[in-house]
Formats: sequence, structure tokens, C-alpha cells
Amino acid sequence: MRLSRAAALLALASIFGLAAADFAEAQNRNRTPAKKAVVKRETVAAKPAWRFVRPSSVPTLIYGAGVDDYQIAFSCQPESGLLRVIAQIGSRGVQPGDSAAIRLHSGKRKFEVAGTAFTTEARKGIDIGGATRFDPDLFVLFKGSETLVIEVPGRKKSLPITDVGPSADAFQRACSAMAGTSRPSAS
Repeated sequence: MRLSRAAALLALASIFGLAAADFAEAQNRNRTPAKKAVVKRETVAAKPAWRFVRPSSVPTLIYGAGVDDYQIAFSCQPESGLLRVIAQIGSRGVQPGDSAAIRLHSGKRKFEVAGTAFTTEARKGIDIGGATRFDPDLFVLFKGSETLVIEVPGRKKSLPITDVGPSADAFQRACSAMAGTSRPSAS
């Protein structure tokens, strides 16, 4: 006669005087554990968007998933009256230190910034950064069109500008105020 596993354990428990709790524990150890459902938590990546930020009191307009993960950034440099532009879309055909232009197009409007190719440890691609005198014509690019096209050597990228409104307006106000205060006074 064959005994079931549970009956055999019960018989052994009574022979050796094991407590009921010990019996239940022994029985549970011998069962194949049921697989628990694995709940995968997907990390929700931040959606790229236009943002107006002020790191170190420098007005900055960025497009990207965050302050450290952006595709283009514009920042006012109050001490020099310059506008800095960094395009992080990865260039081709240039080496760090080479001269390169950042061309911006929106509809029929165009804006160009002379720059230099560079690379960082965090990003392995070659990006372009440059500076130009503060020019209110830059802000015309953000009005009357749906896309802003960024061109750097070997790469072109279109960014939506339909939702840039409040961020671009705040950036323009901040830069205009700084440009007005950084100019030497007429004597």
C-alpha cells in the first residue's frame, strides 16, 4: 500500500512527536512553490518638451527630456551679452575642436550660430556649441510655424514648437531684461 506524501509526513510527525506547526512547515517545504506573478515596472521616460529653467541664475530654454538630457539649449550670458546655443543631436564628419555651424530654420526664418564641435564623457557623440550676440530675431523662429529644424554637420533634426509658447516667452523676457542691464550706459 502506498501512502500519499502528506500521509507519510503525518505518520512521521506522530512517530517523532513533532508539533503540528513543524508538520505544516515540513509539508510546505516539500511542495513546489507557486510562482509569483512578476510585476514589471516600466520606468516612464520623461517626454521631451520645451522648458524654461534658470540654473545658476542663467535663463535657459531647452528642448529635451530634462535639464541633463536635451537636444538643444539656448542660454543668455548676462555678463557678456551673448546667447549660447548647444545642439546635442550628434554631428558627423567633424572632430572635437573643429569649427561648425548650428543652423536653425522655422518656416522661411533662419538663424545661424558659429560654433565648435565638442564631446563629453557623458555623451559619446560629437555635439556643437557656439555663442552669438543676443539677437531678438532668434525668438521669431518660435512663432508662426510648427517645427524648428536644427542642422549641424552631417545631421538634421526637426523639433515641434507648437507647445513652446510660454517657455519661449519667459526666456525672451528674461534675456531682454538681462541684455538691457548688461549694456554699458551712454554718457
